[in-house]
Amino acid sequence: MTSSKAVLSVAVLLLASAPLALGQGTYTQIDVPGSTQTQAYGIDTAADVVGYYEDTSGAFHGFLLSGGAYTTIDYPGQSETFLSAINDRGQIVGEYFAGFNGGFLYNIAQQHFTNLAFPNSSGVAPYGINNAGTIVGNIYFNQSGKPPNVGFEFSNGSYQPVIKGGFTASYIRGINNSGEAVGGVFKNGYLRLFLLEQGKLIPLEIHAPNPAPQAINNSGAIVGEYNPTETTEEGFPYQNDVFQPLVFPGSIQTAATGINDLGEVVGQFTDSSSSIHGFTWTPPADAAKK
Repeated sequence: MTSSKAVLSVAVLLLASAPLALGQGTYTQIDVPGSTQTQAYGIDTAADVVGYYEDTSGAFHGFLLSGGAYTTIDYPGQSETFLSAINDRGQIVGEYFAGFNGGFLYNIAQQHFTNLAFPNSSGVAPYGINNAGTIVGNIYFNQSGKPPNVGFEFSNGSYQPVIKGGFTASYIRGINNSGEAVGGVFKNGYLRLFLLEQGKLIPLEIHAPNPAPQAINNSGAIVGEYNPTETTEEGFPYQNDVFQPLVFPGSIQTAATGINDLGEVVGQFTDSSSSIHGFTWTPPADAAKK
């Protein structure tokens, strides 16, 4: 493990957004000031948001949006940083790019990075973290005889790859405080979705075209994206066999990537000019009480 102090730049600016009511909830656009695109990926119970943005030179940087203020978080010495998820203890997971995918854990209060590396792999991509500090994501291999990517759980300093039963590859995207994780396994060219619980793969059925789950909260609500047609993408929350499409008003593509325990969803959308923006979605008051 390696660690170093973060280099932070803080833009104390109010969130430049306009809430847009769309019947079932409220959408709020997220754009890091001065960016050419913004993608939001994770949200905690306090509605702090993490993701990444592209600057005018084409470089990507991680960001934290908290209390209306944007903080840039860059892995030291690397030109590109991407943040994926945040828990309620102020821990963030993400990636940096240095000719390969390097994963890391970042502590906000200590401004401290911890590198994540799996032996003999070509890269690690963490996608989720719960309040116990358990991290899930993907390990990548570029070796003969090994699958190209394998989902993993990382807890107490130990990696647990998730691939079994003859499956050729797997991925894991999000985890809640009960240890339930969402992901998929591949076999014979087919993707099968699952819930990972105490080391067991439980089949997950989401009745939509090509659903891709991205996160799960403590109530078991899952968010992700699906393809209503071959050329379109929409987000969704899914719980208790209830599926709800999420489409940012006026967008041509929408993806949902994170959800907190209040049912607030975070993601990104593409507007009619093909520009990419982050967003949050707040469910209706009556739905939030359920």
